[in-house]
Amino acid sequence: MNLKSRKKTLPGNRAVLPTQLSGFQRKINALVDGYLFLNIVPAKGNVEGVLIPVTLAELEVFKTREPGYERVDVTEKIKAGVKGKVYAFIAPDVEYPEKKIPRSYLLTCTRGMDEVTRNRWFQETLINNPIEEDVEKPVYEFNA
Repeated sequence: MNLKSRKKTLPGNRAVLPTQLSGFQRKINALVDGYLFLNIVPAKGNVEGVLIPVTLAELEVFKTREPGYERVDVTEKIKAGVKGKVYAFIAPDVEYPEKKIPRSYLLTCTRGMDEVTRNRWFQETLINNPIEEDVEKPVYEFNA
């Protein structure tokens, strides 16, 4: 998760643990405010991500940040051993052929990645919709 974007929801520094979530793939098809954003959908393989320790109150803040997503317990699907519950926010796996993906959002998702990691991210992410070139006037409010 992009550090600058995360800090807009969870200010301050906190340790994160890189991990893999088995049985899912990234897909950009979560409809929010007329645009498509990142989602995870059931699939063979793994999704790389980070575990972010949060309090129950902070978890509620994430629910506000992630409208249209459902909080799903994925504790059993995490490759790293952790204490407590692990949740992912997952939207319904629906196609919206007329909707676009903001370039500002893709830049936020991949900011800070080296070229190899960024290329792998795009290869492993299902992107079926056109990208809106909005860099001059970003649509994505957490653009970092």
